[in-house]
Amino acid sequence: MRLVYKRSLTFIGLLIILIACVGVGYLFYDQVIHPETEVAVIDELSINYLDGSSVISNGEFRFSVTNNGSSDIYYRIILTDIKGMDHDVTYSLTSSDASASSGEKALEDGENVVLDNVLIKGGSTQNFTLKVSNNTSTTFKISIDKMETQEEYFYMTILSQNDLREVLSTPGEEVSSSNEGLISSLDDDGTTYYFRGSALNNYVSFAGLTWRIVRINGDGTVRLVLNDVADTLVNYNSEAEGYDMFNETSFYESLTAYYNNTLSNYDSSIANTKFCSESGNTDGTYNAYTRIVTNQIPTFNCLGERYTSKIGILSVDEVVYAGALYGEENTSYYLYNEDIENLWWTSSLSKSNENAFYPFLVDTNGELVDDVEGTLYRNFRPVISLSRNVTVTGSGTSEDPYVVN
Repeated sequence: MRLVYKRSLTFIGLLIILIACVGVGYLFYDQVIHPETEVAVIDELSINYLDGSSVISNGEFRFSVTNNGSSDIYYRIILTDIKGMDHDVTYSLTSSDASASSGEKALEDGENVVLDNVLIKGGSTQNFTLKVSNNTSTTFKISIDKMETQEEYFYMTILSQNDLREVLSTPGEEVSSSNEGLISSLDDDGTTYYFRGSALNNYVSFAGLTWRIVRINGDGTVRLVLNDVADTLVNYNSEAEGYDMFNETSFYESLTAYYNNTLSNYDSSIANTKFCSESGNTDGTYNAYTRIVTNQIPTFNCLGERYTSKIGILSVDEVVYAGALYGEENTSYYLYNEDIENLWWTSSLSKSNENAFYPFLVDTNGELVDDVEGTLYRNFRPVISLSRNVTVTGSGTSEDPYVVN
């Protein structure tokens, strides 16, 4: 009996030592893997600086913000305590969870407001990465400020006036003919929120024209498409070569002319946002054909070359998310307009051969097609994104559209 008792004590002692070693080892491991981790608490907000809150070099600095409460909170992200100022330093902020990104900015003397009015829902976490470049001598800190008062930006208005819904029909496999509402997905900048189906509350009056909201981009800007077609017909490119970089096509030249003639007076409200050029031609078909026709899997992420512009047109994926389908008509989703009497271009290439190329278009019955040569003339519907910090009045219906202040 005593022998069993001694063995039990020995086993318990060894187990305690093993647990202690594991604990010490984990602490050491955590310090090695995350040597700069810092945690800050501001009321309900917890900020976890995975790479520390102090920036002393180039690189990526990750942090997360968690709302431990049940109520929505607004906060801002700022850079403070700048020392050894070098005016060549640039930074950009991206997030996989928040509709907020900064684009590339130059570091300035004093306090730099990277983003303000960032909305975080109760019980949620938002992850960020701050990328710093051209830094040789500057140091500064990343800080979070909770905002007690805030101005409601357009993207906030859309989110507050729409309940997020689950998708009812599968984009790429089915048309959407009902009002499916506002649905969340992901794009290159984070969380995007898009309208699908016969939306009734995505009308915007801007620059004397009527637009429809396509989605809230991942950076918090709001993407609009003209409710009608532009007055002029354009070709995708004037020649059957040099057409697979959209921002170098004759179409893009036509878009630039449209912007200068119609929208340049409203330039301060229009964001310079990301658009996508199609790429990946294999055996005469492009990646978009494989995504949309073969695999029926659209995406808001750019799988080609990205470029920034104040004007563009919809990708075939955006048209599919709105409710269209290749080879099937749909007159019950918001991109269908019975007054449009000609086909209109998307930015996405479908297929090509030695003598011709074929982009995707939307037919007059709302169907996606790819049987028109890109050198021929068809209609287009301009696309712009309103800046993240614009504010609006209205409710978004056709009788009471959103109006930019």
